[in-house]
Amino acid sequence: MKGTIRKNTWMIAGMLLACLWPASAHAQAETGAQEHHMPNAAAITPSTLKTDFEGHFTLPFEVQCHGHKIAPGKYTVVVKTVGEEKMVTLQREGSDIVLQSRPMPPTSVPDEGHSAVMVRHGPGPKSHTLEAVYVEDLKLVLFLDESGHQRFMDKMFAGLKRLPIS
Repeated sequence: MKGTIRKNTWMIAGMLLACLWPASAHAQAETGAQEHHMPNAAAITPSTLKTDFEGHFTLPFEVQCHGHKIAPGKYTVVVKTVGEEKMVTLQREGSDIVLQSRPMPPTSVPDEGHSAVMVRHGPGPKSHTLEAVYVEDLKLVLFLDESGHQRFMDKMFAGLKRLPIS
């Protein structure tokens, strides 16, 4: 009986050791990726970036946009076409904030007014949201963040302020 318990104890210890001991494998360690020839793969070309608009504006107060807190100050706004999408970049002192936009069709924009950044009061009583950029040359409104008027009170009392782009 004592011998069987001892055998079973050693067998369990050996099995645990075998299960927990890492097995080393060095598959294809001596070959690199550059040595593989793939005739059915095409070269990847980066998508072309086309700058559609560039201008300057000043934020008089802190705003938020897609989780970014944007401090007051002077900014450069750049609108680029990336494939089919319009990307808006805010540049200030060497830092860039890249935002995706939802462009409105050109027919829904009036023919009057200069390019401007649209800032909405809300959400809440003391916050502001960078909602859109209107580009006069493109006759296009690029919506960035529409969270400033989702709550009932914000819809009733929130106003939209146009900050001119020069």
